[in-house]
Amino acid sequence: MEDTDPSDDPKLCEHKSGGNEWLPILKGHEEDILALHPYCGSCGLVRNIGPDRAKRVGRYTEALSEVERFLKHESEKGARYKLTECQKRLIVKTMEQDDIFTDLYGTLASAQEERFVEIVQKYRPDLKKCEIEYHLD
Repeated sequence: MEDTDPSDDPKLCEHKSGGNEWLPILKGHEEDILALHPYCGSCGLVRNIGPDRAKRVGRYTEALSEVERFLKHESEKGARYKLTECQKRLIVKTMEQDDIFTDLYGTLASAQEERFVEIVQKYRPDLKKCEIEYHLD
């Protein structure tokens, strides 16, 4: 069995800056804007510095609180059940264990948002994608 170097896997790397490279910030525009992007000297992963920069788990727990308030308001009308404490804990625990929320170096916020919707729908399949995404804005 071979020993693997943790720096070979970007998910296991601690990401220490190894320098900067000129790369585009925005894709899909006629004129790409270039900026210096730091990259990890160990694994080579380039840090995302563009507008779609990843957020910490706290941003998504706040969005979860907004979903909870929405459901509480709806339940007062008799329409839906509230978000239970157990469901909230399971959602937050799942996010804390997911690399997309813990390793922010090269992650995109749009990918995090998609994953957040998947996690919430795993525990609350009755919620529509658009209802969850509304509380991310």
